[in-house]
Amino acid sequence: MKNKKIIFIGSILFIILLVFVLYLINNKEGSSKIYNEDKFDSKTDTEPVNLLEAVLKKNGKNKIEAGYSTFVGGEVLTEETFFIDYAFIVNNKAYIYDPEKLKTDELSYKKVYDIPDNINVTNIGIPFGADIYFYDDIGNQYILKDTNIDNDIKSGYLKYEKANYELKNYTTELYKITDNIKENYDIRCNLFYAKDNILYKINYGYYNFIEKRDVPDSVEKVSGNYENQKILHIYNDRIVKTDKGFYELIEYSDNGNIYTTTMKIDLLTKYYDDVLTFTYDYVILKDYTLIPINDVMTNRSQKYLNGFYLGRLDEKPVEFVE
Repeated sequence: MKNKKIIFIGSILFIILLVFVLYLINNKEGSSKIYNEDKFDSKTDTEPVNLLEAVLKKNGKNKIEAGYSTFVGGEVLTEETFFIDYAFIVNNKAYIYDPEKLKTDELSYKKVYDIPDNINVTNIGIPFGADIYFYDDIGNQYILKDTNIDNDIKSGYLKYEKANYELKNYTTELYKITDNIKENYDIRCNLFYAKDNILYKINYGYYNFIEKRDVPDSVEKVSGNYENQKILHIYNDRIVKTDKGFYELIEYSDNGNIYTTTMKIDLLTKYYDDVLTFTYDYVILKDYTLIPINDVMTNRSQKYLNGFYLGRLDEKPVEFVE
């Protein structure tokens, strides 16, 4: 009996010791995993395996130092999600979102309208008040009109929160580009459209006070390094996704003239499959990490300005890669 008691106590002590050792090993592995995920940085020669690691390496930071947040509830997003400053459309549903909450890992959005399934949404228009414009694939432009006449005319998310939306067809003519121009297109945004994988810029007419004459509406082809690729989407009115890469539509000055072209966004193209979609401020990865668009630029002579306005370089780039 005495021997059995000793054996029993010894067995219990052995099991406790074994559990303790396994705990220490597991804790060490967990700590190592956290270090690898959160503290990858450029201070080593480790080759990045994804876009996040490549950006951290380029900018000399680890994930904690970079302070990147995530798009909480990102399961609603797809590659065909199109954002403006306080709204986005995906899968025929319109949402509004508070961009300030993106910075603090909070749920930022709520659904405000179900777009009929017989409308194939191909892009979103630029912001105007609390109204939400969008385009279909057969030349129509629609508007989710804010019908709340008591809504204050102020900027910011609160204006969208107070809105009451009603769907209206904004088109008077199919494929209408301007008052004077009608063009067939595959994809449309405010300043550009794509037809047969060629980009065209829309030049809206204006009055030239120096020459004292009206300059009419016009359309011009955009030449650039996107050509001979299939155009899939245009995000933010200026970021083009093809079947081979990502490109920024940009203007530059040269010999007194202004040219419009494309700059290949190098890191986004290299890690093409990591990218889900874009807000005006962020690249959204497929794991819903938010990376500021400026952080992915490797060779841009001027800071990328968030929003839908085209950037303009003071001189012709040496190479059309950024």
